[in-house]
Amino acid sequence: MDEFLDQLTKSIPVLRRYAYALVKDSSKADDLVQDCLERSLTKRHQWKGKGNLKPWLYRILSNIHLNHYRQSKTNPIHSPAELTEKTPMGMETDTTSHQLDHLYLRDLDKAITKLPDEQKQVLLLVALEGLSYSEVASITQVPLGTVMSRLSRARETLRKSTTTPPPTKEPTINTDVRSSLTPTIRRVK
Repeated sequence: MDEFLDQLTKSIPVLRRYAYALVKDSSKADDLVQDCLERSLTKRHQWKGKGNLKPWLYRILSNIHLNHYRQSKTNPIHSPAELTEKTPMGMETDTTSHQLDHLYLRDLDKAITKLPDEQKQVLLLVALEGLSYSEVASITQVPLGTVMSRLSRARETLRKSTTTPPPTKEPTINTDVRSSLTPTIRRVK
């Protein structure tokens, strides 16, 4: 097997993980990966043949996803389906010791889903796939500063949406009770 096909085969699991994180539907993610693999095989001559194949595949997959997204906005027939999978990122935890973690991950998953596609794509490539900012810049074909600002905005949005706000109303206390709770100060000479 030549180097291209070997790297392509080894990249399939990470492509599936990234595609699922983008679309949150396993059948759509598989279709997205299938389209990516098909396009990479037909455009094989465009790969320079040096280094890692994954950034090139991520770029193809990201472009296909953006094309599908744009098509769904203009064509209501291709509108995205409702979220069908119940657990975030395929996690399955039912024990009581993991309930808080499970709830936090569910909320985080919902917050990531609500991010704009540009921010979600950068966040997933950096946080989920562990790519460097420069690699993400070459994949998304935007300047390095744009990658950093999109990542910063995505993280800030997630931080705001996953932290609980402090109570806005001060609890009301009966004034008679309040006066009995506060000590009286006497002036002594």
